[in-house]
Amino acid sequence: MRFMTDTTNPNTRFDHHIEYLEEETGKSLPMWTYASEELLELEYREVFLKTWQFAGHVSEVQKPGEYLVFDLWRDSAIIMMGKDGVLRAFQNVCTHRASRLLDGNGQCKSAIQCQYHGWTFNHDGSLRGISEPKKFPECDKTKLGLNLVELEVYRGFIFVKMEKSDCLSVKDQYAPIDEFVAAYHTEDMVRVEGTFGQEWDCNWKLAWDNYAENYHIPLGHPGLQRMTREGGEGGELSTGIGFGTFRMKTKASKEIDEARYQALVHASDHRVDDPVKSCWMQVSMHMNMGIEFYTEVFWAFQILPMGVDKTEVRCTGFKRNDLTEEERELVDLNIKLNSTVNEEDKVLVERIQRGAKSNGYQPGPLSHIESSLYLFHKRFREIFPIAHQEMAPQWGTLSTENERMKRST
Repeated sequence: MRFMTDTTNPNTRFDHHIEYLEEETGKSLPMWTYASEELLELEYREVFLKTWQFAGHVSEVQKPGEYLVFDLWRDSAIIMMGKDGVLRAFQNVCTHRASRLLDGNGQCKSAIQCQYHGWTFNHDGSLRGISEPKKFPECDKTKLGLNLVELEVYRGFIFVKMEKSDCLSVKDQYAPIDEFVAAYHTEDMVRVEGTFGQEWDCNWKLAWDNYAENYHIPLGHPGLQRMTREGGEGGELSTGIGFGTFRMKTKASKEIDEARYQALVHASDHRVDDPVKSCWMQVSMHMNMGIEFYTEVFWAFQILPMGVDKTEVRCTGFKRNDLTEEERELVDLNIKLNSTVNEEDKVLVERIQRGAKSNGYQPGPLSHIESSLYLFHKRFREIFPIAHQEMAPQWGTLSTENERMKRST
């Protein structure tokens, strides 16, 4: 997705007081950064563990003991509703011997019990009981509760931050466009059964490069090209997120499913407020996550590393609770059409991964319609100045050299 702004457009429905960053172009990241296991170790901590990651929706954890699990490569968090009505997040690790405690989602009516030695934890994470406690004579139960993970709820979305950092709150990040997010009434949604997930054979940054621009849409996504046009609103925001809009073309697609979606697109307009009726709004967060708003459904699109050349692309959907027959058809079509788009992107990005390994390859110039991709690379270099180097550092020196470069700027 490319985020753009067109404040000269008289049909623009979004306010013009939003502070946008200037579009920029420049050099892409050097190709060694897409293949470095040492760099990935730094990326995992700075880009993923220290930033807010989408974990779920409040509709999934309403009753005491209801939980959902958020998995992020090596790490995992439990989000659970306490008996006191407080939503908390814990590291999904037994404090005794590191066994994972829970998977998926469900309800622990009494307590969380470790399947290894039977240690039990209350809904607030405190340690309730130890199997054979007499064999732990000096054990202080008050110090062995589950480790808390930072949690924030914004407009019904649950976010967690696995490691403490000075990252701006989700609310503050969304502040410039909060009125538009509020217009979708996302608090009232419920989860679409099943999470769409794929493993892509690529470095996570290549997947995000692709998400950050629309230059590839005419050839890469012919269905989107037939159905939609860019809405003219959006841009990269000073709070660190970006957003863009799409609307339906008036000319009907010749493909049956696409034309049917175009015909039904107004069926959920009564669910939302102006200025977002019949509007698709996509919001990027950090360097790995997009929240995609439709009037009938929203998708959390996440790019999560599984290795230097293996990435999980996770799409979690939420819909209205009381859909009409037309809206149910609209949701089904949305799922079908977006699944096609993701399959197309998988093919495209995996082809780039194969080409990026070519001996001696150097990235070409970026165009103005790839400015969001360049801004991603610019932010990346601010966190990892080592990426200014055209050649990979000597093995074993990357972390030290990156810190040295940070201190010198």
